[in-house]
Amino acid sequence: MVKVGLIGLGFMGYTHYQIYKKNRRAKVVAIGDYNRDKLEGDWSSVGGNLGDMAREKEDLSGIKTYANPLDMLGDPNVDVVDICLPTDLHHDMAIQALKSGKHVFSEKPMARNFKEAQEIAKAAGRAKGFYMVGHCIRFWPEYEVAKQIVDSGKYGRVEEVFLRRVANPPTYGDKNWFMNATRSGGGELDLHIHDADYALYLLGKPKRVWAWGSKGPSGGIDVVHAGLEYPRNVHVNIIGGWAYHAPFPFNMEFCIRCEKATLHYDMQEGKPLTIYTAAGKVIVPKVPAGTGWERELDYFLKCVEKNEKPTVVTAQSSLESVRLIDAEMRSIAAGKAVDYR
Repeated sequence: MVKVGLIGLGFMGYTHYQIYKKNRRAKVVAIGDYNRDKLEGDWSSVGGNLGDMAREKEDLSGIKTYANPLDMLGDPNVDVVDICLPTDLHHDMAIQALKSGKHVFSEKPMARNFKEAQEIAKAAGRAKGFYMVGHCIRFWPEYEVAKQIVDSGKYGRVEEVFLRRVANPPTYGDKNWFMNATRSGGGELDLHIHDADYALYLLGKPKRVWAWGSKGPSGGIDVVHAGLEYPRNVHVNIIGGWAYHAPFPFNMEFCIRCEKATLHYDMQEGKPLTIYTAAGKVIVPKVPAGTGWERELDYFLKCVEKNEKPTVVTAQSSLESVRLIDAEMRSIAAGKAVDYR
């Protein structure tokens, strides 16, 4: 059984905690947070854009607590450090955790900027333990199956991809940190990066990047329209952001047009992943159970159990996702497309 130390008890920290409780591979043995009320089990303030949130006091009997999460890194009973802190704290915590010899799972994005992400990647390359970033869309059932279908070549090559991820402003963060772009990076780095990462996972690095963005409630770029240009006239269009007025619902959607079929999924529409073939057939493929959060954590736990380095998400692939966001930011600032490769 893998012994987990969880750092940060906000939306994702709470979500991870509940997942670990149900996973036979894991046991949470330590938690750390700068908010002492949360260390006493009071998670009533936790909110989020998906899933049920804590409303009752959590029983933390038998779990060691750390008011200074850095102190957890010296705990010999902890195998894995799971970092669910605000984005601007990822860099220092990840590097210190890697230096301590622990396996490290860090929530996305990898870091607040490309330079910090590079430093983490270097530390991960030297570390004894494994390192993985929570790019959960690579594990989200519908997205995972779509990737498998594309890779199989059954419907020919990809010709066009549309990705959309939108929400109202996430004001549920501790001290409203999401709404401080200096800390979160705004909707572009925090939310839009999911689809930027999936585009890289699906098709690799683009030739050129064009992006338009507008500032929103965080003070940073909170709405992004991005275009990625690939060889053979293949294009990816991404719309993402969190400037939509509450109670506008969170939604994620993709449409992948191949030579012989179109794959479509829209969460709010309530329909399953559907394939519309050139021959006129409508196919609903079977997808795995669970959320991307459950599946990514189980994957990482398996890697630790088997002593096998993660390959679905690597330090380099997570670094590349931050690099793509950096390219989009440069395109927005310049008002023109930028070369990527």
